[in-house]
Amino acid sequence: MSRPSGEPGNLRVLDWAGFRSAVSYTFDDALPSHVEHYGALRAAGADVTFYVSSDRDASADAWRAIAADGNELGNHTASHPHGDLTGGSFGTPRESRRAELDACTSYLTEDLDQPGVTTMASPFGDRGWRDAAREMGLLLNRGVGGGTVAPDGETDPYELPSYVAESGDTAETFDRLVDDARDAGEWLLFTFHSIAPTDEEGYAPVEVDELAASIEHAATAGGVWVDTVARIGSYWRAQRFFEGVTPTEVGDETVWEWECPDAFPDGQRLRVTVDGGTLEQNGRPLPWNERGYYEVSLDAESLTLTP
Repeated sequence: MSRPSGEPGNLRVLDWAGFRSAVSYTFDDALPSHVEHYGALRAAGADVTFYVSSDRDASADAWRAIAADGNELGNHTASHPHGDLTGGSFGTPRESRRAELDACTSYLTEDLDQPGVTTMASPFGDRGWRDAAREMGLLLNRGVGGGTVAPDGETDPYELPSYVAESGDTAETFDRLVDDARDAGEWLLFTFHSIAPTDEEGYAPVEVDELAASIEHAATAGGVWVDTVARIGSYWRAQRFFEGVTPTEVGDETVWEWECPDAFPDGQRLRVTVDGGTLEQNGRPLPWNERGYYEVSLDAESLTLTP
């Protein structure tokens, strides 16, 4: 695709980084069956998100390798309690929600070598974790209510909806949801627990072959961005943030200036297009990608469009 050569202006951020839609596969509780069947998930062709509770007895070496492959290890609290700190699934709850989240983040970054923790999933889908996630400076919190996320909608980033897989669900069910989200141009999140076959007594087991088939379907369907909650969600939040920045006119130039929110990860970029003109950051023109976009760095905290 050739570089736009019309009149300067009409900057637009591409939804879902230029894909038609997005899908994230998430797995809760750091279950043994996740490690047991990781090879099959990996072979299906996409990075996924595992929400880990740090008090659960798990194989640290295996989780380090999973993180090193590019998957996301997200915060699922230390002991997996309700929002009122009762009913810890994996031990005695800490004295506060902050302590629960702090302990898990420390475990993920210091013990499992996760580069950074920007998202969490509420244990039990309890809405009591929404404010804690926001106050802790996390970027996103995944819930369990059904639905999808529109690029320009009003979805609460601290209560992202997801489809919670039920025991016996098949690839046919998952594929239909993926295709519906693609047609709507929206972000679909899946929540899985136990993966079968396994000797563990897990919640809502889904056969690994059905899971892998769905991931492969999404990855090869065309126009679907299949990736972690952190990567897709960071782009989604960055787009919403940037589109709220009001540009100023300085002579014949249009200038956007902003300060990145603390929760945003370093290196965040947005794919944008304009009708014409030259986009510059740090005094240098941005290169045009032949796939049809410029990449804007949020870290630069300014963008200039010149004739």
